[in-house]
Amino acid sequence: MPDTPEQPIVNQVARLARIHLDEQQLKSSGEKLEQILSFVSQLEQVELPEDVIPFFGAIESVNAIRDDQLQTSVPREKILDNAPESDGEFYLVPPVFKQTDS
Repeated sequence: MPDTPEQPIVNQVARLARIHLDEQQLKSSGEKLEQILSFVSQLEQVELPEDVIPFFGAIESVNAIRDDQLQTSVPREKILDNAPESDGEFYLVPPVFKQTDS
């Protein structure tokens, strides 16, 4: 079976995705890729007037950016009141890793 121009691309994508494609899947994927590239080529040929504003989505979104404001924090003692155990400065928790003698 002769290679289509898209087959090496399909092979490379399949290899990167770590999937195996048999010959039929390779041919089918190559044909689908060819259709997609043909459609993109058609879109590239569309000429738009200069006054057309690009459309990026159905709703206009605006970032809610605000200045950072310095605020007082909750006192450490109040936070440590919620801890089952503390040393007055930090939470005390059981060890996650046990040290083994080598």
